[in-house]
Amino acid sequence: MRTTARISHTVRGLKTVELENDWFWLTVLPEVGAKIYDLVWKPTGRNYLWHNPRIAPRPYPIDANFDNCWCGGWDDAFPTCDECDVGGDHFPNLGELRSLEWETGFIGQDGGNAVAELTSFGPITPVHAKKTVILRKESPVIQVHYELLNVGPMPFEFIWGTHPAMDATESAVLRIPAKTGIVGQASDQRLGSTGQHYPWPYLPVQGETTDMSQTRGIEEGIFCRHFATDLQEDWFAVEDGDATSGFLLSFPHDVCTCLQLWLVYGGWRGYRHVIVEPFTSLHINLAEAVRNRTSRSLAPGQKFEIDIFATIYHKPQTCVDAANMITQLRAHK
Repeated sequence: MRTTARISHTVRGLKTVELENDWFWLTVLPEVGAKIYDLVWKPTGRNYLWHNPRIAPRPYPIDANFDNCWCGGWDDAFPTCDECDVGGDHFPNLGELRSLEWETGFIGQDGGNAVAELTSFGPITPVHAKKTVILRKESPVIQVHYELLNVGPMPFEFIWGTHPAMDATESAVLRIPAKTGIVGQASDQRLGSTGQHYPWPYLPVQGETTDMSQTRGIEEGIFCRHFATDLQEDWFAVEDGDATSGFLLSFPHDVCTCLQLWLVYGGWRGYRHVIVEPFTSLHINLAEAVRNRTSRSLAPGQKFEIDIFATIYHKPQTCVDAANMITQLRAHK
């Protein structure tokens, strides 16, 4: 089968960009922040992205609470993750681009690859954003290229992150090559105390050790926000407990220096999902990042660019094998 990219209205009547190759079927929603909504592995028909069972995809105002409108899928954060005030402006949670209607540019084939280009201007920050989703013809790899261009006359501060919500199995394992975990928020003492540092993934709690790489079921009724830092590799994986398959995401860890782990096992709004998010700052609140000098600055006319790669792997392939495949693609892209 050849790769295809086309515009349809297959997701609840919304404008939908569909991309397909031999391995993947993706949908992107230009009217809802250009999020990737479906990531289906065609050999099994499994959708690896979590969909909110109570909130359907729909456009929503820029100043709305993201959590109250979130339909699931794979979003991106700019220029903040947490809601905050900076320079006299108020930024909503997950930033200003996650609810906008993005323009569709080139949708089609380029060099045999399926390509979708989407663009938007920031309504608060003077930024022109471009997101290019690519399904490669020769390998089971998704590539997403991001560009942020400062079109204003003054520099601005920002943080950037990407936010794939995984529909992980109850026995899933977080394969994260990191040395240090940090507790940012925990609904239960079993998940640590705010500010606690520990050797990832082993969290000492009340004389016992919790393996934070092991996910839990919805009946646990708990949730937490942790961070994985001192990253040793440029990837993470969310792997089924029996290691039969996994989702792997590759990112430049010299740019995205930490991973935010939003782990919900029934304790937040009755949901269960697993989100591992590469971020350019340990401080995911832009105001805090500015105070701690961990934000990034973009001068007038300057562009921030980053490439994210993702794949699905199956036995006998391992997460390391999948990461090595993407490393080779990065070297020759």
